[in-house]
Amino acid sequence: MAQAVRRQYRAYAGFVTTPQFFDDSPTQFVKVAPPGTGIIQRVNHIDGYQYTLDDRARNFGVLEESAVCLGRSHCQVIGQVGTNWVHCTGTSPTDIERICADISAKAGAPFVMAGQAIVDGLREIGAETITIANGYFRPDWSAGINAYLEAAGFRVLWAGNIIDQGLIADHDEMLRHEAATLWDYPDDMMFTAAVDAHARAPQADAIVQTGAGMRMVRVLDMVESNTGKPLVASDGALYWRMLKHLGLPAAPGFGHLLSTLG
Repeated sequence: MAQAVRRQYRAYAGFVTTPQFFDDSPTQFVKVAPPGTGIIQRVNHIDGYQYTLDDRARNFGVLEESAVCLGRSHCQVIGQVGTNWVHCTGTSPTDIERICADISAKAGAPFVMAGQAIVDGLREIGAETITIANGYFRPDWSAGINAYLEAAGFRVLWAGNIIDQGLIADHDEMLRHEAATLWDYPDDMMFTAAVDAHARAPQADAIVQTGAGMRMVRVLDMVESNTGKPLVASDGALYWRMLKHLGLPAAPGFGHLLSTLG
């Protein structure tokens, strides 16, 4: 008598991640996802990558290549880490929705971009006005994603990075901090940046945090408990959208948006 076939994982998720960055988003994701969720990761291979918007724009096609590879490896959803890819070529939210649909069709699995996941997450909770913690973002990165969120229909009441907030003295200090931590900002700075963004515009419907180099899932509940407002962060929004595609709930303790999954 033939035995019933049992797959190792209840769900199969793939991540497309930034070159030359120890991106542990998949490790964070399995803490948020229910037990039995499998993950694989493909780091985009781009020689001489310097993190500039031009680097991203010139290599935008690599996202599709990576997504197709993951889709062929049986991933049921594919998440792209790195918020600024959604606007680096001048694309609008409508353009990105079309691009994601096209890549999804080619990969054979839903393809989710982090920047657009923020938009989708804000729409999910009914936010109209936002205050933005741009974290470590350089001025052109901040300008790009803030304009993208405005193009999606949200009204930005305040926006600033950790230099604007007085948490880092200047760009040189920020570079030294990133080199020392491998772009893994400490929890206390992430918490303070988000709470300060709320304090700058307490009437905003939601707080937004824009960069994956700040692993906000570690402090989502703390920020929301302190401010009384939902925090839609690049990492948490991406995980929420991926789990929603998989039809899975999130573990408790990771903020309001992820709790909407049940």
